Formats: sequence, C-alpha cells, structure tokens
Amino acid sequence: MLLDPKVDSLVNNFSDQWLGLREVGANPPAMELYPHYDRHLETSMIEESRATFRTILNEKRSILDFVDSDYVVINERLARFYRIEDVRGDAFRVVPVQPRHHRGGILTQASMLTITSNGTRTSPVKRGTWVLKSILGTDPGLPVANAGDIAPKVPGIDKATVRQRLQIHRELAQCARCHNKIDPLGLALENFDASGQYREQEGFGYKGRVEKDDPFIDASSKLPDGTAINGPQELKCVLRQKEDLFLNCLVEKMMTYALGRELTLADRPAVGQVVSHVKQNEYRLDEMIQAIVQSKVFKTY
Repeated sequence: MLLDPKVDSLVNNFSDQWLGLREVGANPPAMELYPHYDRHLETSMIEESRATFRTILNEKRSILDFVDSDYVVINERLARFYRIEDVRGDAFRVVPVQPRHHRGGILTQASMLTITSNGTRTSPVKRGTWVLKSILGTDPGLPVANAGDIAPKVPGIDKATVRQRLQIHRELAQCARCHNKIDPLGLALENFDASGQYREQEGFGYKGRVEKDDPFIDASSKLPDGTAINGPQELKCVLRQKEDLFLNCLVEKMMTYALGRELTLADRPAVGQVVSHVKQNEYRLDEMIQAIVQSKVFKTY
C-alpha cells in the first residue's frame, strides 16, 4: 500500500495533523514588518513539511531526521528565504545544508516557526509548548487561572526584547511553574523571527528594521534538569538524546491517526511494541507504519 500513489493522502493528512500545518496562514506575519512574506512562500512552507515526511518515508531515511538532519527538502522560493544557494525551480528536492544555514529537521522549518509566533513577534511560549507536545509527547499543563499577560504599563516594555518580556511574566509565582518547562525550549529558537527567517538581532527600528544598536539575540537557556543549551543546534542535540520520548510521541500520534480515536492506557503495550520494532529496523518510517497496521489493536479495532 505504501507504494500506491494514494499514500499521498497519508503524507498530507498526517503531516497536517501532527505538525499543525492547517494553522499556517491563520495568523500570518505582519506585512509591514515582513514584506518578504507572500502566498508563494506560505504554500512552499506547508509543502516543505509534507515533502520532508514523504522523503523520509519513500527513501527509507531515519525517523530521527525529523529532529535533525544535514539536508532540507525545499524549492527555489524557500531556498532564497533560507539563504541557500544554487536551488532553481519550484520542484521540491533534497538539498544538503551546512551549519551556516541553521536548518535541518522540522524545528527549523518556517511552517512551525510561523504558527508558533504572533504575527508581529516570536513566542517562546508557543514554540516551547509545540516542542513538548509534538516532539516529546509531553503535556505542559494548562495555565493557571488569571495568569494573564504582561502588563502593558510596565516601564520600558515597548523597548523590551521578547526574552525580557517573558522574564517579567515569569516573576509571577503562579506562572513560573509551567514556564520553567516551556521557555527554555522556545528561547533556544529565538534566532528565528516571526516569519521563520534566521536573524542575529531583534529589530526595533522603523517597521521592525534592525538598527546597529539593536540587541543581539540571546538564545541561551537552561533546561529543568540543569542542561545548558544555546541556540537551535544545541536544542536539537538534546532532543536527539531523548529519542525514546520522540519515538513514543510519533508512534502514538500515528496510531491515533490510524485508529481514529484517542489512545488509552490499554494501548500502551502496543505502542511499546511498535517502538521496539522501529529501533530494530533502522528507525524507518515505513517499518513503523507497517508495525501499526499489523498490531493487534489495529486489527481488532
């Protein structure tokens, strides 16, 4: 079945559901701040995430490439946006990347970076929550009642960086409990602006332009276990070390998609069996799908 052209329905629908691709464009980057953002770029962002899933499936690449990879699957429009040279045409293809490109894996895809922003600013809280839910399969918990936003009358708030604004919010005891888990993951991605483009400084000039004295991005943070990270690459390295959490997360989401229902405690043994099968078979996505289809829980549902 995986060789049938109809597999594109699985690729598109599951990618959209897992990664939240249906949200792309719901709150687009503000045109006055990000004039480079257009409809062609937006549709290319969505297709990049789908094409990455399709490539990992069809070319039998490791599932861990979702977390980090030395390649991207892009077209010319995204290549210009990512500042990657020598990519021509609208067809999506595998393109090797270097560390200077700051890309590789779904965490650095523009689709994810835009849906976890607010149109005008980045949101480390949204990004950290997305990583917890979509990569680690961890529920960050609901915000406490009346947690609220940052008070608009805080002195100097109009010139505060996103990190500084967040720090003000975290000073509230009722907010720190959740933010200690969420914020470090999101802050590590602060080098990507609200449109998903890589940057070195946070702009406070006219229409968000970066001026020479504007603050440089601080993407450092410390995870709850004390691990210090700085920037997206170190974040991806840490997530690669948590492969069991990621594999369980992906298997649970694929099994939920396959069964058309939420999983229960009774499904945990089946999830564990699929994860073990994937590890024994080179972390291949096609093996994961076949193991789910052949599982007792799927056959008897």
